[in-house]
Amino acid sequence: MPQFKWVNTVLGNLKAMLSGAYKSFGCAKYADRYLGAFAYRFNRRFDLAGLVVRPIVDVSRGKAAPERVIRHA
Repeated sequence: MPQFKWVNTVLGNLKAMLSGAYKSFGCAKYADRYLGAFAYRFNRRFDLAGLVVRPIVDVSRGKAAPERVIRHA
């Protein structure tokens, strides 16, 4: 059905991303980060130009944290 083409595209992209991440790393260790990255891109899919600028703005607005805290997350 043509109206479900975007659903198939999203599910296909999610499946490919997760299966590639699972094979490359360990899914249990990094799955939440890959899912978060996918959600970030999916929620901003209509503003493709902003996908480059927006993470820079988000990082610059964040507060400083020690490296051990960032790696522990």
